Amino acid sequence: MNCKKYILFFCLIAISATAQDKKLSLSGYVSGMPSLIVQQPEGNTWGQILLHNRLNFGWQMSEHFRVDAGMRNRFIAVVETGRAPSLLNPESIGYDPGLFDLSWNWMNVETRRATSLLANTSFDRLNVTFEKNNWKLQAGRQRINWGQTFVSNPNDIFNTYSFFDFDYPERPGCDAFRTTYYHKATSLSELAVSSRDNRITAALLHRWNSNNIDYQLIAGLFSETDIVVGGALTSDYKGLNYRSELSYFHPTNGKNNGTIAVSVGGDYIFSNSLMLQTEILYNNTCTLYEVHSISSGNKNGLFDIFSASPSAKKLSFSDWNIFASASYPITPRLNGSLSGMYFVDFKSCYAGLSLDFSVIENLDFSFIAQNFFTIGNSAIGNMQMMMGFVRLKYSF
Repeated sequence: MNCKKYILFFCLIAISATAQDKKLSLSGYVSGMPSLIVQQPEGNTWGQILLHNRLNFGWQMSEHFRVDAGMRNRFIAVVETGRAPSLLNPESIGYDPGLFDLSWNWMNVETRRATSLLANTSFDRLNVTFEKNNWKLQAGRQRINWGQTFVSNPNDIFNTYSFFDFDYPERPGCDAFRTTYYHKATSLSELAVSSRDNRITAALLHRWNSNNIDYQLIAGLFSETDIVVGGALTSDYKGLNYRSELSYFHPTNGKNNGTIAVSVGGDYIFSNSLMLQTEILYNNTCTLYEVHSISSGNKNGLFDIFSASPSAKKLSFSDWNIFASASYPITPRLNGSLSGMYFVDFKSCYAGLSLDFSVIENLDFSFIAQNFFTIGNSAIGNMQMMMGFVRLKYSF
């Protein structure tokens, strides 16, 4: 059965179950988001409109079996001015590294008017779950989230995500088989095996709690290229939450040096609901290929640097990252947040602002600004990229 027939078969099953209201669930959202991007010193400008629809299906087939599916539908229109390069890369937007290609693109580019149109449909969840007593087995496309810190997750070896991709709260999934055994309420063991780009990642996790401290250990094979070992520790002291993760990757061929990724952070919520957060990442993967790419005339500049998909082994193009943020509910309906990140090795920074307003129940309006810029004598030169987004989102 090919992929399209497989999806059609699943959809027919879901539709046929609509009569069983208690066993079928449907949720999601629809959003519209125009944006403007300006890059200096070239003065390149992009205007973009994104229409985004998400559907989450759930079907409780029986007491022990459940089927879940999640899909994204996106329509993107980009208008470019000046010498701006195209932001729409169909191979990247429609890229599906799983066992089955469950992503489809429809694209039309009008070069004379510098206008690009792209529609994308993709399934990032499609799995069956079996639960009985202390056991849980899950097979199919799913999210395996082993990360504990907020910005960078060295333990998230199955499906890493970018902090800057704020319009994708569900995060990507992977094609995997996972089995979990719950020893007790605060202790579990988990074995997961997944395939990405026809490479296997397999690992074992054990998590437990002792004296109000949550521990976890992981060990396994990462993308068939590295043996990975690591762990995480989370705790709190008088309201101060502490989070840390560490992973070490040792090449299976023994020809290269090992890679280490460590993130340490904390957050605190004051009595007036002001939340402060900070995190530091060390990841010894800093290379000069990004510098060479930009300095040699790459027109996409900082956009390519910060839109690159990270992996657990390479979480940043800079060895050291320092992050801080503050969030505060200005009114019961309006929440504001400021965030910043300093990429130490390349002397470049990120500054972000977001305002979220609850218009009515299930309808939210947001303004998001992101600014990437270099300071001093940065190795990548004097560059800046400013992005502004306005989003109206209805959830159901």
